[in-house]
Amino acid sequence: SILWFSISVLAQSQEMPAITVEKVSGNVYCLYGAGGNIGILATEEGLLVVDSQMEQVAPEVLKQIATISPKQIKYLVITQYHGDHTDGIEVIGKDAVIIMHPKCRASLAKSLEAKGVKKEYFSRIKDWTPGMVVELGGEKVEFLHFGNGHTAGDLVVVFEKANVFHTGDLFFHGMPPYIDVADGADTGNWIHTIETLCKKYPGYKIIPGHGKVTVPDEYIKFAGYLTYMRKEVAAAIAAGKTREQAVTDRSTAKDVIAGYSLG
Repeated sequence: SILWFSISVLAQSQEMPAITVEKVSGNVYCLYGAGGNIGILATEEGLLVVDSQMEQVAPEVLKQIATISPKQIKYLVITQYHGDHTDGIEVIGKDAVIIMHPKCRASLAKSLEAKGVKKEYFSRIKDWTPGMVVELGGEKVEFLHFGNGHTAGDLVVVFEKANVFHTGDLFFHGMPPYIDVADGADTGNWIHTIETLCKKYPGYKIIPGHGKVTVPDEYIKFAGYLTYMRKEVAAAIAAGKTREQAVTDRSTAKDVIAGYSLG
């Protein structure tokens, strides 16, 4: 993705963003840094971590997680296959059960194969199945898949007791999204997913894939942004522009984000 590329450039230049942690609710935390936001459930029985950011910052991420709790990371959940969510798996998930959607695993394997890279952790991946739940330290953690959205294999992680859910890159809060068309992204279904989540979990806090922790009202605004962009791109195509021209024109134009807070 564009974000993945820009973060990789940052990593090479050694100008990595600061890694900070915010308590979200209950025993759930959000870690900001180089890549997709990391969710952390800290319990006396161990930790469940969502996503792994970039390999270059993984040791520092581990240090920050240890300031929350010294307990073992028992589960590492991956929301989608892009490198800013998966490059740190070997470090963050060294001793963990790794959970991801089968389509995410397939896309990750394909992207690594294209680079000529093999990872031993694939033997520890546990494929997501419908209804999968982890009970850890009194918290019930659910993993939801709504079909193609940002990618083909997105997972949403719900912390029921804490009233928090982590969307992965199904939510770019305060910035235009990357849409992975090559992996089967479907913005129409993406909008439906957002509406479903906000209706089901109206009082929850949301850890987005990128941007600050927020609430469902902001997520609905993001759905409005996607709806507006779909309408404008469709109109541009109807006017004779190629799909590529339409996407380039509309996704960068200021009026596309009218009404959407880029705070």
